[in-house]
Amino acid sequence: MNRSPFLCLVVCLLLIAFITSAQQSQRRNRGETFYQCRNSNTLGSGDIWISLRGIGHVWDDDPIKMNSQVGDTGGPTASKRRWVSNIRAFPEIYLQGGITDYLSAHVSSRVLSYGFMPGWFGGGVKLTLPNNQDLRLNGIGLSMDYRYQMRESGPSLGGYTGFMPEGFVVKGHTFETVFVYELDLLPRLSILPLRFLANAGLRLPISKRHELYQLLLDLGVVYSGYGFDFFAQYNLESFNNIFKPLAVNDGPKQFLVWFTENPMYFTFGGDVRYDNGITLSLAIPLLLSVNQGSRMRTEDLVELHHQEENGIFTYEKDHGILDPFDPWFVKWKIVGTLSFPIRFKMSGAEMMRNYLLLKNRKQKKRIDIDNRLQLQEQSRPAAEKNEDNDAKRRLDEIKKKRETIIK
Repeated sequence: MNRSPFLCLVVCLLLIAFITSAQQSQRRNRGETFYQCRNSNTLGSGDIWISLRGIGHVWDDDPIKMNSQVGDTGGPTASKRRWVSNIRAFPEIYLQGGITDYLSAHVSSRVLSYGFMPGWFGGGVKLTLPNNQDLRLNGIGLSMDYRYQMRESGPSLGGYTGFMPEGFVVKGHTFETVFVYELDLLPRLSILPLRFLANAGLRLPISKRHELYQLLLDLGVVYSGYGFDFFAQYNLESFNNIFKPLAVNDGPKQFLVWFTENPMYFTFGGDVRYDNGITLSLAIPLLLSVNQGSRMRTEDLVELHHQEENGIFTYEKDHGILDPFDPWFVKWKIVGTLSFPIRFKMSGAEMMRNYLLLKNRKQKKRIDIDNRLQLQEQSRPAAEKNEDNDAKRRLDEIKKKRETIIK
C-alpha cells in the first residue's frame, strides 16, 4: 500500500484544523522581549509591531554634595546636607519589523528624559537560524544594537560622570552585541509551557571611555498561558571587575567599583494578551547591588584622606583612592508597556503555540466539567438513583429475552 497519499491527507487535515483554530487565536509577536530578556526568535516576515513604554521610579539625590579637593587645613570641603526625593517617569518607543523569517530590524528611543530632553535613540538587527518557522526546543539568536546617548550627568551618583540613577552610561555612540539562547519546553511538554532565556553580551562605548565597557547578562524564566505570561529574571550590567575592583578616573576624582556594586536587578512581571494582538505588560525591577568598602558619606571621605595605619578602607588607601563610592541606584522601578501590531501575518510557529496553549486551556475546562458532573451525581437524591438502577435492570432483562428468542 502506498502511504504517501494517506500522509498527505493527514497533513492537510492537520493544517486545516490549525488554520481553523488560528482564525480565533491571538496575534503574537514572535520576536517579543520580556522586559530585558530577548527571546531567540525574530518577527515574521513583513510584520510590524510598535511598543509604547513608561518607566517610573523614585530616586533620592545625593544628600551630600561632596568635593574631593582637600583644603589648606587638610580636611575635605563639603556643602550642607540635604535630601530631595524625586519621582520621575520617562516615555520610550520601540518599533520592530520583520525582514525575513530569520532577520528583523528595530529602532527605539527614550523620547523624554532628564531636563525634559531626549535621553537616547538607537536601532539594530536581530538574527536567528532559518528553522525559526517552527517551534524549537533549543533556539539561538544574535542581537546587534547601536545607541546614541544624549546625556551622562545631572543627576548622577555623587556627581560622578556617567553614573546615573538607572545605571552607567557614556554620552555619544555605543555599540552592543548580545547572544541569545532559549529553551522552550512547549513543543516537547505542552502541559508545562515554560521558556528559559539567557542573554549574554558586551556594551562598548565608541566615543570615549572605551575602558569602561560592560558585560551584560540577563537570565529569565517565563510561564505562558493562552492570554497571559508570568516572568522572573535577573539583570546584570557589570564592568570588568569580576575578580578585583575597577578603578574609575573621573577628572580629579578616582574611586573603586566592586563587582557587587554593579547595577543588578531582580525583576518580576507579567503580560496580559488580547486576541487582536494588544499586549499589556508590567515589570518591577528591584535593586540587588550591595556596597563594599567606602560609601558616599562625609565621614568616609574624611577617612580616605587620613592616611592612618590600621584604619578602615585599607585596600582603597593602598591604591591611592581618595573618593568613596556606593551603588546609589534607584531601589526599584515600575515599567509598563503597551504593544500592538501595525501589520501582521500569523506565522506557523505562533499558530502552533496558540494551538498548544489553547488545548491546555480546554483540557483544564474539561476536567472542571467532569468534576462538576461527579459532584452533581453525588448530590442526586437516593430515590432518583434507585429509579435509574431499576430502569437499567429492566433493560438488561429485555435484552436477554431478545437474545433467547433470536437463538
